Amino acid sequence: MKLYLITILSIFIFIFFFSLQNNVLAQVNSSGLAISIPTKETDLTEGDIICSYQDGFVKCISEYDPSMYGVVTENPSASIEDSELTNSTLTLTTGVAVVRVTAKSGNIKDGDFITTSDVAGIGQKASRNGYVLGVAMEDYSPSDPNQISSIQLTINIHPAAGLTGPGSNLLQFIRKGLAVPLFEPLESLRYILAVIMVLIAFTLGMIYFGRSSRAGIEAIGRNPLAKRVIQFTVFMNIVLTIVIVIVGLAIAYLILIL
Repeated sequence: MKLYLITILSIFIFIFFFSLQNNVLAQVNSSGLAISIPTKETDLTEGDIICSYQDGFVKCISEYDPSMYGVVTENPSASIEDSELTNSTLTLTTGVAVVRVTAKSGNIKDGDFITTSDVAGIGQKASRNGYVLGVAMEDYSPSDPNQISSIQLTINIHPAAGLTGPGSNLLQFIRKGLAVPLFEPLESLRYILAVIMVLIAFTLGMIYFGRSSRAGIEAIGRNPLAKRVIQFTVFMNIVLTIVIVIVGLAIAYLILIL
């Protein structure tokens, strides 16, 4: 009789702890070590992307924000909390987390890079070079591109290159070059070299074009009878100038994607 009661009691204890464990696991929606940080935000939602600005930790407010810090989480698998902080939130800087996103820059596919958007705290698909938050672990294709939902993401904040097509312009390269102090050393060097190559190409092209044009005008003034020949020479110099600029841009582009 005693053995029977002990067996029944053991089964009930096992079922109780198994159910408790399942409930706890069901509440955990992220993996990684979360850290409590002070924030001035009062309306933070799980999955919001947090940036570290000069005035503190707040929601990211711009695309490809280099100040990305982490993602707000409510039920991490592990956390370190500072009891002295009066207004704090748990944030994951690495691991797997639920992130709030939109499809305003395109539908998201499993494996796509995710970055910040101009909607406070909301992520989007990364379609050009710049800082990214991590990699999507599931698809997201809403009927309304501005709809906000949550997907799982592997967090790995870093500058990503090779996402921009050949249509990249000089301003984008220069803007990334100015953000060099925020990049990792290797990525910084790549952006510096790209910017330098673009500037050298444009400088050499303008100098060569200026000299050839001035020489052509002077030659026409001295020898009007050779006007057509001189004009053809000037035209060829213009073509060579364009080639120099294109080669410089191509080299800069290869530096960024290789």
